[in-house]
Amino acid sequence: MDARTGQVLYQENGSARLYPASTTKLLTALVAVERGDLDQVIRVSRDAVDKGPDSATCSISEGDEEPLEYLLYGLLLRSGNDCADAIAEGVAGGDRQRFIAWMNETARELGATDSRFANPHGLHDPDHYTTAADLAVIARAALSNPVIARIAATQSFDWPGKEQNGTYYNLLNDLLQSYPPFVAGKTGFTEEAGFTLAGLAEQGDRSLIGVTMGYESRAEEFEDMRALFEFGFSEYHPVDAVAAGSVWGEVPVSDGESPSVPALAAASFSVSARAGEADAGVSLVPRLPEAVEAPVTAGQAIGVLEVMYGDSLLGTVPLVAGEAVAALAPAQAEGGRTGWQFAGIIARAVASVAGTLALAVLVLRTVVRAVRRRRRLGAHGRSRRTVGTRGVISTYRTRTPH
Repeated sequence: MDARTGQVLYQENGSARLYPASTTKLLTALVAVERGDLDQVIRVSRDAVDKGPDSATCSISEGDEEPLEYLLYGLLLRSGNDCADAIAEGVAGGDRQRFIAWMNETARELGATDSRFANPHGLHDPDHYTTAADLAVIARAALSNPVIARIAATQSFDWPGKEQNGTYYNLLNDLLQSYPPFVAGKTGFTEEAGFTLAGLAEQGDRSLIGVTMGYESRAEEFEDMRALFEFGFSEYHPVDAVAAGSVWGEVPVSDGESPSVPALAAASFSVSARAGEADAGVSLVPRLPEAVEAPVTAGQAIGVLEVMYGDSLLGTVPLVAGEAVAALAPAQAEGGRTGWQFAGIIARAVASVAGTLALAVLVLRTVVRAVRRRRRLGAHGRSRRTVGTRGVISTYRTRTPH
């Protein structure tokens, strides 16, 4: 997996449900760092240290009071199951089940939706499982945390105040020393899970996450992990899916001196592509508003560009205004509205003139009819003229007595 974007480069049985064993502790560490305080002093309970003779421990004792940071070293270097339970109880205020609920909630939020965690250490439980793809997602989140990355990369730790078994050596030292690109990770083993490993490797400006699960020997697992990383580094190269400054649309501007503003990518975004290929198969989806209100400043955030790989969101790039757009002056804005009002006045005036012309035509027709009638009457009667109430000339006939 590309550690920067989460793009999966290669997988075999990546969705198969498997037991994670102590690689679980990467999720435990992530929840502890996010919800706890490194300086928090945790009092170790009897339940935390009662793990049986075959369980990996940090040799802490009931009643010990230890900082969370020391317990994290014991968790990630020595893989202490007692440290795992002590951390869960201490960070969750004594409620171990609450901590486990946080673990499952965090996994879901990260996108590890095919997993379920029943404890903070990874000792076998049929209802405690994950997949290689999910574990890669969890490892990516955990090892991108600077505290966890620092601790998991440490080759040895001297626990202050511990006279017996006080120096812890990283169980990954063989891989750390034999394969320089390997930076940090976490091992795991139970009879049911086999050997498991999740780790981070860096070469140049590239970072990869590798996961191996269900192995019968640690040596074979380490060999395959190196092969996975070498495949990723040699067969894939970074390409810019998005170039900084590229244009991704025009956004209308309300009440601005310019009708629109270009939306530019604020940064570049690279993804992994196979050697010899320029296209990594990603899709780019701009999300822009219908309009923005003036004034607009150059560089103002106005949307985002989503970088998709299939159904997976690899990341987003801010889309910003490519130039400044000043707001219209109040007089200009008012002038624009007055223009519409003026057009309305003209329309009403035209309608009024048309009405007057129609009335004049009616009057003319009436006069013509009256003249014709008077001519017909001639000497047979006399007419009296009067003016109608609307100013229209009308006639009526009166009989002459015989």
